[in-house]
Order: sequence, then C-alpha cells, then structure tokens
Amino acid sequence: MRILVDTNVFLDCFLKRDEGDAELFFHNCYTLSNSIYVTSMSLRDIEYSLHRMLHNQELSKKYQRATYSICDKVIGISADAAIESLYSETKDYEDSLQIEAAKEAMLDCIVTSDKKDYKNCGIPIFTPKEINKYLKK
Repeated sequence: MRILVDTNVFLDCFLKRDEGDAELFFHNCYTLSNSIYVTSMSLRDIEYSLHRMLHNQELSKKYQRATYSICDKVIGISADAAIESLYSETKDYEDSLQIEAAKEAMLDCIVTSDKKDYKNCGIPIFTPKEINKYLKK
C-alpha cells in the first residue's frame, strides 16, 4: 500500500500526542512493507512546528532526520495540483494540496489525525488508529 502521511501524524508520533497509534502505524508500515510518502510541504511544516513547540534545535533536527528515515519517498506539489487545489471543496488549502498531491502520485490513501478536513476528497482517508486495524487484516 502506498500511503501519504499528513504532517499531524508525524507530530503526534514525535510529540507523543496520541495513544501511540501514530508510532504503531509507522511500525506496521515498516513490518508489513507499506510505502510511506510525505509531501515536501509537510517536511517544511514538520520542522517548523517542532522547532516552535520544542524550542530545542538539536531535538528538532533529530526528529527531522527521523522523518526522512521513516519515509520511502518525498513528493512535490505540481503547479497543476496547486491550481486544482484552488477549486477544491476542501476548506483548508494545505489539506487540499495534500489531497491533490496524493491523487497525482496515484497513492492508495492518506493518513491524518484530522479526518474532518478531508471530507469527500475522492481518496480513502484513515486515522492512524483506523489504518492500524486495516493493515492487520
């Protein structure tokens, strides 16, 4: 399975903001040979958020390196996807960019901690907890 992972899932894992679902998701992807994709935009957002929240540049860099090691591929946002995002029904522009990038790369799904922002997007959306159950089947 080829999975686009939203910024908030990485932050949940690194900052231990959930009940371990994000960390288990990454473990399951590794052990079950699923491919993890991230957008270049998310990499920037992860680094910025970690630096702001932790106030520790060394720890922020450590987590940023971990992000790169977790991911199988970094995908960009094409001009066509960015333009398509402008006409999306999704209210949050960054989320619509994620959706269009996943569609353009023909990924199987998106994993996010905030599903409500991804309604009617035309691609399966899972929370880490939901995808963990799905991957165990």
